[in-house]
Amino acid sequence: LFNEIIGHLGLLELPLKGRSFTWSNMQQNPLLEQLDWFFTTS
Repeated sequence: LFNEIIGHLGLLELPLKGRSFTWSNMQQNPLLEQLDWFFTTS
């Protein structure tokens, strides 16, 4: 079902490689996270 929805919406998965963390809240004491997936539209 997940893959069907991604395809229906025309989303593209962007590879997340080469970084320890892929998201930060940009605060003085940052919260750093590794995202599992990142999608965009063309």
